Amino acid sequence: MIRDEKTKKKNLWTALGLVIFIVILFVFTLYNVGVFERSI
Repeated sequence: MIRDEKTKKKNLWTALGLVIFIVILFVFTLYNVGVFERSI
């Protein structure tokens, strides 16, 4: 039971980190393409 809870928490953090990473990557891609007329 304890192992299941730990795995669930780890998976949650992994998914959260992955989503944040994808969002950051997406924003940087938009900046590089020039959608936003601002310099970083």
